[in-house]
Amino acid sequence: MPSPPPLSLLVIEDEPDLRTLYELSLVREGYDIETAGSVGHACSLLRERSFSAVITDMRLPDGTGLDVLNFLESHSRHEKAIVITAYGSAENAVEALKAGAYDYLTKPVDLKQFRAVVASAL
Repeated sequence: MPSPPPLSLLVIEDEPDLRTLYELSLVREGYDIETAGSVGHACSLLRERSFSAVITDMRLPDGTGLDVLNFLESHSRHEKAIVITAYGSAENAVEALKAGAYDYLTKPVDLKQFRAVVASAL
């Protein structure tokens, strides 16, 4: 019996080092990863295919993680979204969760917790 295809994740992070860190951490867990460095690139990828989940930074060069959440909602997408930010506050967390985020993490992200949140979302 063939094994099921790996779960696919879209990682949206504008800092190349962090994007690579998240990607490598998730690839080691067996996920299929696509990455984007901006809201525009992420929305382009989301128009092309679906993902099991989306992980997005809050502050991006051309918008915010909330723009990504709004895109998912306005297109009736099923992907769960995890928001990561270096500028964490209770207000930002509530705003992200109200906009449809599954979870909200603050930087620096503990990779063990990061992998656990991703697994929980899936």
